[in-house]
Amino acid sequence: MDENKIIPYVEPIFRFCYKRLSNRYDAEDLASEIICHILAGMNKYQIESFDAWVWRIAHNRYARFIDNRNKNQIVLSCEDELFDIADYSDVDEDSTQEQYEMVFRYLHTLSSEYRNIFVDYYIGELSIRSLAKKYSLPETTIKWRLNVGRQKIRDRIGEDKMDKVYQRINWDTKTCNGRVDTNHYLYSQITRAICLAAYEKPLTVEEISISTGIPTMYVEDELPRLEYGDAICKVGNKYATNFIIFRLKDRKQTEGVSASAVSMLADKFEVILRESENKITALDFYGHDFGIERLGYIIVPYLLRRKIRDVKNKRLNLENGPYPPRKDGGYGWFIVEETVDESENCAEYNSGCNITMDDSNPSTQVYNYWIQKYYDNSIYHNNGIFWLCKTDAVKNNERGKISKNSFIQEDAARFVKNNLIKLTDGDYYLNIPYFTEVQFGKFASLFDMTDEKIDELLAEWIMSVRKNFESFVPNHLHGQINQWVYCYLDQIIGYVTDELIRRGILRKPDSEKPLTDGVFVLLGNMLLGNKYILNF
Repeated sequence: MDENKIIPYVEPIFRFCYKRLSNRYDAEDLASEIICHILAGMNKYQIESFDAWVWRIAHNRYARFIDNRNKNQIVLSCEDELFDIADYSDVDEDSTQEQYEMVFRYLHTLSSEYRNIFVDYYIGELSIRSLAKKYSLPETTIKWRLNVGRQKIRDRIGEDKMDKVYQRINWDTKTCNGRVDTNHYLYSQITRAICLAAYEKPLTVEEISISTGIPTMYVEDELPRLEYGDAICKVGNKYATNFIIFRLKDRKQTEGVSASAVSMLADKFEVILRESENKITALDFYGHDFGIERLGYIIVPYLLRRKIRDVKNKRLNLENGPYPPRKDGGYGWFIVEETVDESENCAEYNSGCNITMDDSNPSTQVYNYWIQKYYDNSIYHNNGIFWLCKTDAVKNNERGKISKNSFIQEDAARFVKNNLIKLTDGDYYLNIPYFTEVQFGKFASLFDMTDEKIDELLAEWIMSVRKNFESFVPNHLHGQINQWVYCYLDQIIGYVTDELIRRGILRKPDSEKPLTDGVFVLLGNMLLGNKYILNF
C-alpha cells in the first residue's frame, strides 16, 4: 500500500490527540506513535477500510498511551514556548508532509541505545518487561531511556541545527604521505561530513548526528571503517577526526607570507640556471641538448625540495616525525584539503612527484615533477608514464631512439599524443631525458644552491607558515603540523616555476600538448638513496 495515503491523516490525527490531551508535547508524542504504528501495519495487514482502520488504531493507541502514562508516572513538562499551540486551520499538503517527515527525522538523531528501544516499544509494541529481557537491562533503565530519549527529541525539535541546508563537501582526498588510500575512507559525503563535524573537538554519535543532520544509524555504520583507517579515533565515548583538514580559509590565511620568498628564489634560480646552461651541453646524458628552458623543470623542484627539507629539518629542527603504522596495514598520514569546486582538484600551485617503475625491472624508474596548474592526468595514466615504464621503450633504447618493435603502433600514437615520445624522420625517440645514476649526479652538481641569505629567507618563511598552521589546526592534531607543513611548503615550487616562465627562463607550456618537461627516466637504485638523489 502507498505510504503517502497517510499524509491527509497527519493533521487530523494531531487534532485528535491534542483535543484529548490538551498538551502539545504529549499530543505530538501520541500522534508520532499512531503514525509509526499505521506505517508499520500498512503493508502487513489486509485493510478493507483504510479510514476506519486508521481511527481504530488512533483510539487504541490513545487508550494505551493513557494507561502507560498512569502506570509509569512519567510527567513531562510542556512549558517551553517552543511548543505553544500552532494554528492548523490552513494546512497544505507540503507542510503536512513536512511535519510527518519530522517525526522520523528526530528519531534518527538518537544513538542506537535509545533508538532501538524506541522502535521496539512504539512500533514493535514490546512491553517494558520484554524490552528489559531483550536488552538485558533493568526495567527502570528501559523506562529511563524512553523518558530521556523523548526529552532529547523534544529539545532538538527547537534547535536550528536540525534544519540544515546541506551543501556538498569538496575535498581533494587523492593524496597521502606514505602508503594509505585516503580516498578509500573519505570518498563519500557522509564520511566527510562526520569527519568535518568531529574536527574541531571530539563529539558523541548523537552530537555528530545533530551537527550533520545524518541519522545516527548511518553515523554508527561508518565509524568502525573510519576508525580502522585511522581517519577517526575514539576518545572515551566520543570521536575525533585524526587528520588535518586544510580549508580554503586556512589556505588564504597562509598564502600571504610567500610573496617575498618567491621573488628571491626566482632571482637565485635565474642566475644559476643561466650559469649552468653551457655546462649541461658537455654532459653525455640523453636530453643534454634539450636546453635549460626544459631541463629547468626538473632541476628547480629537485633543488628546492632538498633545500626546503634541509632548512626545515637541520636548521629549524622541525622533523616530520614517524610515518605511523596504520590499522589497515599502511603507514603515513592523510593529506586532505578543501577544493574550490566539485572537480576536487588540489590548488593550482600544489606540486609533487610521481614515481613509476616496472616491478620486473625496479632499477629503472620514470619520474614526473608536476604542478597542478599544468597537470594532465594522461601523463601518468592512460598511456602515460605508468604504461611507458612497462614497455621496452624505457628498458631498451639507443641514445633515446626506440625500436619500433618496442610497442604496437596504436600505443606509439598515444605516447606521441601525450608528448612522451616524438616521431622524427620516421623514427621514434624519447621526448624526456634519460639519466644513469652517475649522470644525474653530475647534472645536479652543476647547480650551487649554497646561499646563507636564501637559507635565512626560507627559515623565516617556514616558521611563518608553521605559525599560521598553529592558529587554525585543532590542538589534538598539533603533532601532525610539521608533516603537513612540509607538504604545503612544496607549493612554492609552483610559484617559483611560474615566475621563471614569466621571465622567459623556462619555456611556456604548450596549450595543445601535455607538459612533460618535468618527466625523466633514471636508471639506478635511486629508491635506496645515495649522495646525489634523496627525497624525491
